[in-house]
Amino acid sequence: GIFTKSRAIFLAAKSRAARWFKKMIRNFKGVIVVDGYGGYDYYPLKQRCWAHLIREFKELAKDDKEIDVQFRRLLILYDSLKELNTGPPNETEIKKAKWTLADIVTCLKSISGTKKLRTYIENGGADWFTALYYEGVPLHNNHAERELRSVVLLRKTIGCYRNWKGKRWIDVVLSVIHTWRLQGKNIFQNLRAI
Repeated sequence: GIFTKSRAIFLAAKSRAARWFKKMIRNFKGVIVVDGYGGYDYYPLKQRCWAHLIREFKELAKDDKEIDVQFRRLLILYDSLKELNTGPPNETEIKKAKWTLADIVTCLKSISGTKKLRTYIENGGADWFTALYYEGVPLHNNHAERELRSVVLLRKTIGCYRNWKGKRWIDVVLSVIHTWRLQGKNIFQNLRAI
């Protein structure tokens, strides 16, 4: 799914292959907010999701005091990024933030069991800071995660989309209904009108 504050587009597919994503965003030129899935790597304007990073980090930190120290630093960094994200780009502060994230990775290198987390952060590169240069772009993809939740629960309840009609229903009907909801429209009245 792709979501803005006023639009929802669903595409039911057999996989998360990059080709389906490319089909959905064919002519889109803005910033996308993504988790670490490699299918988005080809897209040039990405903001990596800090909520995903914080969850991954928190999971490792709960059993290790050394990792927890770095996790606390990451939370402080994230708070400063949220503040930076409210105004125009401040290159001096962004440079400090980039240095802090790189330093956290350096500190993690001396702690065993952190290779996967370090790689996750390093693979994100500058994409951890894209939102700071574009007004209205969040540092996380929580909005998209919330919008997808109902469809994921539906899929789990019914087992799968059994045929082309079920897939089409997801693509069209749920996209329209979710878009109306995001726009604050009365879903029942709009369905009756159609």
